[in-house]
Amino acid sequence: MPNARGDRAKFLSRRQAAFGAAEAAAAGGFYLMPFYSYNVVPSGELANDEAIRGDAFPGDTVAGLRNLAGGIEVPMGLDSIGWHLAQILGLPETSGTGPYTHVFTAKANPAILLATHGISHTDTVAHFVQDSLAIAGLEITAQKNGTRQRVTLNMVGREEVKAGATLDASPVAFSPDPVPVGFQGGLTLDGNDAAVTQVSLTLNTGREADQETMNGLATADDISPGMWDLSGALTGRFRSTTLYDAASAGTPLSLVLSWPMNASYSLSLRVPSVTLERNGLPIDGRGVISQNFNWRANRPAVGQELFEVTLVNSTSDYANAA
Repeated sequence: MPNARGDRAKFLSRRQAAFGAAEAAAAGGFYLMPFYSYNVVPSGELANDEAIRGDAFPGDTVAGLRNLAGGIEVPMGLDSIGWHLAQILGLPETSGTGPYTHVFTAKANPAILLATHGISHTDTVAHFVQDSLAIAGLEITAQKNGTRQRVTLNMVGREEVKAGATLDASPVAFSPDPVPVGFQGGLTLDGNDAAVTQVSLTLNTGREADQETMNGLATADDISPGMWDLSGALTGRFRSTTLYDAASAGTPLSLVLSWPMNASYSLSLRVPSVTLERNGLPIDGRGVISQNFNWRANRPAVGQELFEVTLVNSTSDYANAA
């Protein structure tokens, strides 16, 4: 029997209509998603009962709560990434006739979009179904390099079960799905090049699997909503005291992180108001001096967005596959 290999695994996804009810298998009903790693895994608690029985043996083993959580690392494919953005931010406002422009925003009262995932290992003919998955957070780190840009998605869900067959033998792939290379990215602060060498962005939703509501099951009762949290860090060359002064004074800045590939493909992440955390300028040696600042997004002003993503690509919409 062959060993299971990561390069033979398939990751299928479909938006789920109701919590606790995985989407049924359907030919052409799931998207085939590209990924680098998939670490959303089930876990179950085990403990020994503490009843005293007059001997030194451990108590009976008791199975406790069952959970499903973990991270997925995916390429920033400029068609497929919209599927994940819709799952965390909600469906976009879309315009154009090709290329299409999709605008995703962090809403004041966001809906939680759930998904059913299928993981198929083709060599060992093993299939698993995960249901009621929600994206709890998104992480991006950008820097000038020669590797394709990646995105990390943190997930919470209800349950994983073994299936007798794949959810979709003919899934729909996002094609084309160009991925920007690190050196194609850029960052501006208040519209100006800040000579930044690295920037990170973490968007958290606060969503959690509800394991407190008593539902008679070892699995979660629902996905609980949370509160947006948006933060990050940046490293830049020390060429002026502009960032130092802004951090010291608590001056809000606009931050835009973008990957403009061409007229038909681009991605732009905009945070209209961030504040840099105050920090000094250490001198670590005789080389180039860097400045490092953590940042946090501010509460949006009336008429402003907390976080906005503009995606230009060849995908007309982000509904389920047929």
